[in-house]
Amino acid sequence: MSREQRLRNLILDRYQSLRRFAIEADIPYSTLMTLLSRDLGGASFDVVMKICRALGIDPMELYCNFEQ
Repeated sequence: MSREQRLRNLILDRYQSLRRFAIEADIPYSTLMTLLSRDLGGASFDVVMKICRALGIDPMELYCNFEQ
């Protein structure tokens, strides 16, 4: 399973929908969908920080736990 798929599952475990997560994380829904469908590695630092803050995880934990 790719890290994008694992991140998607983590989001859906904690939020009702990807759209709700994007709103709560204060990132555009289209940005979230692009990251989940293409490559999380191409995300900007600010977006990664917002995702981690909304999920309550450390950015290094995200990287280390979701490495392929």
